[in-house]
Amino acid sequence: MPQPPLGVILTGGRATRLRPLSEGMPKSLIPLLNRPLIAYSMDLLAAAGLREIVVVVGPADDRTGPVAIAAAPPGVTVSVAVQHEPKGSGDAMTSAGDVLEGRHVVVAAVDTILRGDLRPHVDAFMASGYDAWFVLHETDRPREMGIVVLEGDRVLHLEEKPAEPRSNLALVGIWMIAPAVVAEMRAHPLVSPRGEVELSGTLSVMHEQGRPMGGSVFAGDWLDAGTLPALIATQGVLLGERPSLIAPDADVRDARLGPNVVVGAGAVLRHVTLSDALVAPGAHLEDAEASHVVVIGDGELAPA
Repeated sequence: MPQPPLGVILTGGRATRLRPLSEGMPKSLIPLLNRPLIAYSMDLLAAAGLREIVVVVGPADDRTGPVAIAAAPPGVTVSVAVQHEPKGSGDAMTSAGDVLEGRHVVVAAVDTILRGDLRPHVDAFMASGYDAWFVLHETDRPREMGIVVLEGDRVLHLEEKPAEPRSNLALVGIWMIAPAVVAEMRAHPLVSPRGEVELSGTLSVMHEQGRPMGGSVFAGDWLDAGTLPALIATQGVLLGERPSLIAPDADVRDARLGPNVVVGAGAVLRHVTLSDALVAPGAHLEDAEASHVVVIGDGELAPA
């Protein structure tokens, strides 16, 4: 009987487009509705039926692992692996080590935020016999994404950032890989001209070599958390009709908040008016009116 699929969450990356919020903070711990991004990844995989998850962290990141283990959904076992050098997403996946052996693997980038049901996609992959499976969503920026052409559920073409896109179906940061392909990637990593082993690039080459691959279109929301404006927009979507969310231990006095304002743990606000704003944990702001900003530190406002 085959082993159940294994979840792998990739947390590497410097989150440079999220500065200054990300300064001194791993991307996985960026707050979204006062929860770290890693919690959303684990919830997504757990809801899809995965009960074992490996979180891959960088060599200097000693914070993500404990947070991930503490935030594990009920019934899910979380372990931590280290990618010792930043050598690409494919190398990060294989850094999970021997636990990958003989497993179907569902890989998620930590900044992939999907609102909807991933389980049908996992089930389709497991039943398909394909060597890999891609979760896709329509995009209006196909030249900036990995783009797939489908016929039914079969991948006809896969190309990273095509100059002339042949479809608008983009990779969303979820890759599903069969045991034979995982084994090949571990034994014979395909190093790019940049010196990295990338998941999408490796799978594209394997597809060109004749390996059958499939994919399906995600019916829910594909939300972006990769830049400050995108993070604020995603925050607004997840807040829904709530004008604001305030951490229980935040100290807020004489403030008008909303729409779309989240105040982090330990933050202090005095005499402020904010809309479309994220107040980072521990931030302090007084006598200010601002919109489309991230508040960090002692009153620093970063445009968002």
